[in-house]
Amino acid sequence: MSRQVRHLLGTVAVIAALLILPRVIQERYFLHVVVMAGIYSIMTMSWNLLAGYSGQLNLGHAAFFGIGAYTSALVAMKLGVSPWFGLLGGGVIAGFFGFLLGFPSLRLSGPYLAITTIGFAEILRLVAVNWVDLTRGSLGLSGIPLLTPIRVGGLKLEFYFERDYYYVVLAAVLFTYFCMRRFTDSEFGVSLQALRDDEQGAQSIGIHTSQYKLAVFTLSAFFAGIAGGLFAHFARLVSPDTMSLHVTFDTLTMTMIGGLGTTAGPILGAVLLSLLSEWLRTLEDFFKMDIRLVLYGILLILTIRFMHGGLVGVFQGLKERFSGYGRTRNGGADHG
Repeated sequence: MSRQVRHLLGTVAVIAALLILPRVIQERYFLHVVVMAGIYSIMTMSWNLLAGYSGQLNLGHAAFFGIGAYTSALVAMKLGVSPWFGLLGGGVIAGFFGFLLGFPSLRLSGPYLAITTIGFAEILRLVAVNWVDLTRGSLGLSGIPLLTPIRVGGLKLEFYFERDYYYVVLAAVLFTYFCMRRFTDSEFGVSLQALRDDEQGAQSIGIHTSQYKLAVFTLSAFFAGIAGGLFAHFARLVSPDTMSLHVTFDTLTMTMIGGLGTTAGPILGAVLLSLLSEWLRTLEDFFKMDIRLVLYGILLILTIRFMHGGLVGVFQGLKERFSGYGRTRNGGADHG
């Protein structure tokens, strides 16, 4: 069986398992955690495109998440527009702000760019806190409308329960993953990696680094805005905390642990840490402190120190080791 056929069968099996998951496990709390893991998967993939492939360190990524959430919620609540259009609108508005934030990256890099992005997110958070007439300040927007029902032929699909949102978020995750694969496997992705590894060298071979920086900031922000819109209509509550630094830190940690600069790593990290975070809630009552942030910090340090490729790098290393061991044994048998 060829490698392509095995890859195709594996992909079909994974998608089939994801489709039947809500039918097998119907506990609403578990599905709620899985939906949030899916939303964070979109966030991590969008941040990974920017930081992992182009090397642009954005520590204000939560701002795009919050922009998408507030835009989608306000469009539905104030204008009565369908939340489906609000999701797209949230992504577009977030992408516009990402385009604007891309301009400082034309002259800044490293810690200077990181500080600039933190300041950008903090400014937007303070705007959300103080623009009470629009955002209700620190109280946040509550009672955000659910996703409106859609009709497929004679079938009416409604979105009242976690299982219904699970399939919406799953479709968004698969779409985002497909887009990220297309981006990174194309000439665009190769140019981003050249920009990350050696910006001056990339310029010397004719790559317009300024255009690529603006493009990757815009695309990354667009998908983060989509994730924010999904969160708004799922949680039905958006507050300025959605733009706080801890949201970016969660996204960064998930991506690093899963595998920075890989396509599957951000999803793996988002799912594992989302499940781990919920399990740790049972320990927080005992220790009377936020164990989750402590553990996230420890895991991040260990990843940077011992696993540069994250969990995906570990799995690839084990796969290569066992494959090499198998070839050595077969070669020895054939020789005998």
